Amino acid sequence: MLWCALAGAEPVVTPQPDQEQVAVARSMEVLVDPEGHWDFSQVSDRFSGRFVRNTATEPNFGFTSSTIWLRFTLDTSRVRGQSWYLVERYPILDHISLFAPTEDGGYRRVDLGDTLPFDQRLMDHRAFIFPLDTDLAGANTYYVRVSGKGAINLSPMLYSAAGLVEYTYRDILLYGVFYGCLLIMVVYNALLALSLKEPVYLYFVLFLVGITVFNLNVNGFGLQFVWPEVPRLNEYYWLGIYICTPALAMYSRHFLGLKQRFPRYDRVIRHYLAGVAVLLVVQLLIAPPWSYYLSTLLVLITVLLFSWLGWMVWSRGYRAARLYVAAWCVFLVLIFFFVLGNLDWIPYASVISMLPHLGALWVVMMLSLALGDRIRFLERERNQLFLEARENLERHVEEIEQMNRDKSTFLQYVSHELNTPINWIGAANSLDDSETGADQSDVWALVRKGQQRLMGMVSTSLRYFDLADRSTPPLVARCRPLWMLDALLATRARALESLALRVVNRISPNLYVRANETELQEVMAMALDNAIRFSPPGGEITVTSEVMVGEAELRIRDRGRGAGPDQLESLFEPFFVMGSRHHEEGYGLSLAMARVMIEQAGGRIWAESAGLDRGFTLVIRLPLA
Repeated sequence: MLWCALAGAEPVVTPQPDQEQVAVARSMEVLVDPEGHWDFSQVSDRFSGRFVRNTATEPNFGFTSSTIWLRFTLDTSRVRGQSWYLVERYPILDHISLFAPTEDGGYRRVDLGDTLPFDQRLMDHRAFIFPLDTDLAGANTYYVRVSGKGAINLSPMLYSAAGLVEYTYRDILLYGVFYGCLLIMVVYNALLALSLKEPVYLYFVLFLVGITVFNLNVNGFGLQFVWPEVPRLNEYYWLGIYICTPALAMYSRHFLGLKQRFPRYDRVIRHYLAGVAVLLVVQLLIAPPWSYYLSTLLVLITVLLFSWLGWMVWSRGYRAARLYVAAWCVFLVLIFFFVLGNLDWIPYASVISMLPHLGALWVVMMLSLALGDRIRFLERERNQLFLEARENLERHVEEIEQMNRDKSTFLQYVSHELNTPINWIGAANSLDDSETGADQSDVWALVRKGQQRLMGMVSTSLRYFDLADRSTPPLVARCRPLWMLDALLATRARALESLALRVVNRISPNLYVRANETELQEVMAMALDNAIRFSPPGGEITVTSEVMVGEAELRIRDRGRGAGPDQLESLFEPFFVMGSRHHEEGYGLSLAMARVMIEQAGGRIWAESAGLDRGFTLVIRLPLA
């Protein structure tokens, strides 16, 4: 029974002379007043048996309307005459009262809280500091009463004078670095906004201002330095959120280029902004703690939305969004744990109260770096567009120059082609009645020949221009070159026999290519006719095929007069004719038309020759079927 009594007894906190701080939370007992109607006399007497031992290092009660009573026993006999303080480090409690024992056996009440003007604090500090009377003899029981409309998170600690100075020094140093970084970012981006005239920097400055307002409120510095006489402003800490969220939305629209690059996501942001405006009106109309719940919900929606948005934009190839994604993914994780801690869904620790500060600092740094990265990205994009524009301009200039050359070539070609028929017609005009019938027949035969050549030139030219100017590629199908060549050889058997030419057909019978059948047969006919025309009598024409990776190659080779290396590419230019431009059998368009038809079917065509009088090879490469 003695052991049970000792086990159930309230532990006594006994500071030692060499200690500067003592954790007191786990030595406390807790009593929850659901209605908040109990006074100190009832708690210390009638309900004293209802206290239960606290096991958490930093008790967390989440959002609650209940009043929380804490009780602990303190023996200061070993630090008598020294200055010791009870410090509640969580700075946004609406009401916190200490009931401290006095020498006459009574209790004195000290009321603090962020709903009171700051000048009512016993010490000029953002935390709630209660000086303790260390001259009291023996162990004495202290009571703490806590209530509020927001989350109740407690982080009590006993400090000596030296310990309080050390705690204050670390606290000011940590938050000094935090606010110093924010101030630097605000000034830096404000200067960029003024110098570059880009609204994205202005929106980022507004976002930083919102972050600053929010954090000044939740860590107590706002009441200490900015609005010490207007504590009611602490209830409107969510105003910082309503500065951040629209500024962040506008920043994201401009930074990610949503309006130009991703109009669908831009509509999502516009709907989000409309929703924020509606929520702001609702927030102003409802009372805490429901307004706190609503602002917490808005934060969660915002973080989730912009994390998803950054990821989607990045995954679609916008590389400037990578730091944006890194900023919001990490911030999402930190805010997730912060919300869980405030809802008492995970054990609360003092580091949880720092998560919004760490997350905000991370986001600020990443978004600032993202702006710089965006400048580099846009610079590269601009340079790329400049290079593409220059290349396009050079290509257009080259095309125009080629068109001028083609025009000159065409005019020269037409003038030469018209000259001969006109001379023949002029010969017919010079006939007189003294000419014999045989002479007249010869002249009229020349006239008819000139007429036929003019008609052929016109029809062939129109055919070439129609092919070159068509906007849609020809229909392609599965073609068998072997059958096409056999059909062509059958129609040219008499010409081959008259010149004693031999054609060796080595096209694979299993070869199928993708092409327009009519146009491929026309190209092969042109190639075969040219080979027959320029081959010496008794020569040989070889047609072979070779299968490659995804392609097939046809080669039509003769042993004729060949071509020089400087002529091989010119052969495919319109109206190019080897030798005299008065050549009577061709118009200089057959190979030009062949290239147009093969390339529009997805293939390639070129010529090869070892030199003059060393043969000629036409190579056609097409996709396999």
